[in-house]
Amino acid sequence: MLAGTGQLQEAGVTDHGVYALLAELDHGSWETGVGTGSASTHPEYAPVLSYIDRFWDRLIRHFPEDHGTLIGLPRPFLVPSVDPNRPLFQELYYWDTYFIALGLYDTPREWLVIDAAENCLYLVDRFGFIPNGTRYYFTSRSQPPFFTRLFRLAHHVKVRRHDPDSEEFLRRMASAAVREHEICWLGEKHPHERRKYRGLSRFHDINYSHFLASCESGWDHSTRCDGDRPGTEAGRWLDFLPVCLNSILYCRELDLEWAFDRLGDPTRARYWEAMAAERAAVMHEVFWDPAREFFLDFDWRCEQHSGCLSLAGFYPLWAGWATPAQAEALVTRWLPQFLKPGGLVTSLDSFPGRQWASPNGWAPLQWMVAGGLDRYGYRAEADEVRRRWCETCIRDFATRGTLLEKYNVVDPGSKPECGYYGLVEGFGWTNGVFVDFARRLGMTTGEAAPAD
Repeated sequence: MLAGTGQLQEAGVTDHGVYALLAELDHGSWETGVGTGSASTHPEYAPVLSYIDRFWDRLIRHFPEDHGTLIGLPRPFLVPSVDPNRPLFQELYYWDTYFIALGLYDTPREWLVIDAAENCLYLVDRFGFIPNGTRYYFTSRSQPPFFTRLFRLAHHVKVRRHDPDSEEFLRRMASAAVREHEICWLGEKHPHERRKYRGLSRFHDINYSHFLASCESGWDHSTRCDGDRPGTEAGRWLDFLPVCLNSILYCRELDLEWAFDRLGDPTRARYWEAMAAERAAVMHEVFWDPAREFFLDFDWRCEQHSGCLSLAGFYPLWAGWATPAQAEALVTRWLPQFLKPGGLVTSLDSFPGRQWASPNGWAPLQWMVAGGLDRYGYRAEADEVRRRWCETCIRDFATRGTLLEKYNVVDPGSKPECGYYGLVEGFGWTNGVFVDFARRLGMTTGEAAPAD
């Protein structure tokens, strides 16, 4: 049993090392993996990669039955953090799960990527959508919807293993993703009132709370959506169409096109292809500000752009719906302003208590922007983002011996803006992105997760 006892036991901490070994034997093992101590791993990266490799087992949980507020899941899952003094985040989180999976891919634990997809399918079957996290009090909202990205990665694992049920797995996952997409993300009535303006969607919460809609965004809390105004708890998230969310929805629709093409259903594939094309056409009109040459969130009530410039404006590059000229404008005019000594800063403005803003950088956003730069041919710029972020993690690890949820990238080594949750150690998505970046930079062995 891990240290820390009654609180951690209540949060669901079990003997993870033994369980992980048994589960690995049950699921099979592979020869590939992160070269944490081999001669092929760069010496500066080796201590962090070794720590991550050891740390995964401490994050594994398995609770097939509901327990108190905790929602049971049929398969093992990973939580973001282990901190005996503050047992935060002791449940599955929706978008965290995808970024954690990036670091599990092509390791002896990659069976957990498949289990993650199966757990998300279970949640769709049970609730009609994937909640923010697996607590009953999180079922009022969701989180950035990376389910199709996750099941594509899991399907890739199964195909690579020559699993005989790969096609049936894809069929089940695509069916669940369609239900989630139509019920939750295209919903126009209570309790999923998200599609609000010209076919585009917003973040939402069943309580119609701006604060909790901000939590659904994952950017809790930030200067976006008027969150930089004194006296506002979190801004006006219900009143804005986020460029990040609609870019993810575009990507989901293309993922469904891919899935149905692969399953031999061209009619459904063409339907989702048309949905994505229609969304892209509207997004070009709604989110692009030609004067500032940037993609901005849109206030659908006032029909005007937000003034907040954030890394959400780079999501169209990751999703692939930006034009080459728009990508060039972002790279030449704006990337130098976001790229700080420690990596990419979340926004160009700051506000007390807003952790998703300057001076902080976050692993998922580094990964999204770097992937978008790669897509449009800016490989050197993408690798510079990766290098600076990894160096920030390495420097801080040398002092703390752990990885953090977020970092100060403007002044690396200084404390980040802690927000509501403080300084959380661990940390799931930081670990996953570090592994992926180390592989893409050639600093260790192992195959980076496919971009699509």
